[in-house]
Amino acid sequence: MRSSIQLATLNYALVVAEEGSFLRAARRAGIHHTALSRRIRDLEYAMGTRIFHRHAGGVGPTPAGERFLGRLRSVLLELDNTLTLARTGFKDQHQRLCIGANGLILAGRALDAVLEFGKCHSNVTVSLIEGSHPEFGVALGETDVDVTVTSSSRSTGGAFELRLWNDTLAVVVASNHPLASNSVIEWSELGQETLLVRRGEAFLLADAVGSSVQLPAVVEHHVSAGILLRLVENGLGVALIHDGDANIIPEGAVCRKLRIGIKPVQIYNFARWRPDNANPALPVFIEFLRDRYSP
Repeated sequence: MRSSIQLATLNYALVVAEEGSFLRAARRAGIHHTALSRRIRDLEYAMGTRIFHRHAGGVGPTPAGERFLGRLRSVLLELDNTLTLARTGFKDQHQRLCIGANGLILAGRALDAVLEFGKCHSNVTVSLIEGSHPEFGVALGETDVDVTVTSSSRSTGGAFELRLWNDTLAVVVASNHPLASNSVIEWSELGQETLLVRRGEAFLLADAVGSSVQLPAVVEHHVSAGILLRLVENGLGVALIHDGDANIIPEGAVCRKLRIGIKPVQIYNFARWRPDNANPALPVFIEFLRDRYSP
């Protein structure tokens, strides 16, 4: 029975008891009153007994409900105390966390997330590894990498997954390129271009544009993002970039919006980790991502 009852539902039951009304409790909890009523009904069904009497003036606990809610308050208070002690112990110890990241050209918001996490948790030393999706699959299996933040919808077998943000992609061309005068570049206009990517990024393109969209000629380079953009600056091809990183392109290149038809090109980002990873810094990082970056 425990696995079928969510912690949020138990908290809602206490709110209903305090407010004496599903409507007032729903307003306080920030959910629709019908959804709240359904949760309480499902809880009662799972327990096999009525927790609340429903009447014209609102709701009130049954005798069985009084006993259950009293015990529930004690259990949840003990849980809060346990979590507080666990967090305190975590903050008192120095931890290490290895994060693998890949993305088109730059880390985009992933780098911002890591920097913000470091500021919030000064006791955690974060090491970053750039790599391709297959490499991270191996690294997660061997626990070399604690968690990956990747722009790929292709899941790594056995890993837990958290959906994060979407990134809108733009295209970088040399400032003297014929397309540089366009404020928006249509994907079909890249058909005769050479698309430069870093190692391991080619497979991300299919995720971004869809398998039905034809890719231009792709050339993979084993170089940093900065060198790749210098190649673009010197007319050796074009490249994709997160539009939020448009301010870092070199002077001899320009960044333009990218569209397929009327739609911008978006790529999705995920955090993935193995459920058997015992690093105490890992759940703290996942909770941080879920609170700030999960849609």
